[in-house]
Amino acid sequence: MEDPCPELSIPVPRRGFPAALTSALRGVLFGTCFLLPLPGIAAPQQAVRMEVKRVVLDPVNQTPVVLLAGGGQLLPIWIGPAEAASISRAIEGQPFVRPNTHDLIRNLLESLDARPERVTITELRGTTYIAVMTLRKGRRRIRIDSRPSDAIAVALRTGTPIYATPQVLEQGLRLDAPALPQGKSAARIMGMHMQDLTPELAGLFGTQLRAGTLVAHVERGSLAARLGFRRGDVITGVDGRTVRNTRELKTLLHAGAQGPRQTVRLERNGGPVTIVTGPPSQ
Repeated sequence: MEDPCPELSIPVPRRGFPAALTSALRGVLFGTCFLLPLPGIAAPQQAVRMEVKRVVLDPVNQTPVVLLAGGGQLLPIWIGPAEAASISRAIEGQPFVRPNTHDLIRNLLESLDARPERVTITELRGTTYIAVMTLRKGRRRIRIDSRPSDAIAVALRTGTPIYATPQVLEQGLRLDAPALPQGKSAARIMGMHMQDLTPELAGLFGTQLRAGTLVAHVERGSLAARLGFRRGDVITGVDGRTVRNTRELKTLLHAGAQGPRQTVRLERNGGPVTIVTGPPSQ
């Protein structure tokens, strides 16, 4: 390949102003060579730092979705139930009783003195997202192919930044657009995102119930959060009446909208909990 910066032969006087001028000229020409674009090499596009917002459930097919936000875009990635539970626990700071697979990976990296530097979601192949985890081991930098869900779960446990390439973000949504399609089985009340409980969701959230309304997400600072509702709660009754789905819950809550308060019965971590709330318009 031809040298893009050929050697320059400029005589240098021994002393005086001409010598200083010639040295400065050589410096300018030398620096210019570094600014010239190399043939066949294009500047890479900058990856965008992403934040893991939450894990929700697609109301159409009951599949967990992890939502990442960055660069004015919302990137939804459909994932498996085990990975969804692992990411959700990490977001909420709730460790498993025994280490799961992602805890094991974190512990192995710490034991081997290998430090995760970054996770990058690099591309979309068909309907599958591809991610790379970059590790630092001494002077070595190691790139490991990974599923985004596994890489995100490990990143949340190790404080590792997560990035997405501009090509990936082209597949995302604007932050002011709805993140997921809304079905008849989903509802939002008082800042709670709720869905009909199904056998798949019951297994994901570890409940033995087979009917009720699952609290899939509670918005920070919302009325539901102030009242004490939590993600994973399963609402089973309002004012002594049984709730089997979101439609019945909305009907009962709005029926008591003119009253001073309502009593909501729910299951949390296998045990009963009662929350007293005011009208849903508050």
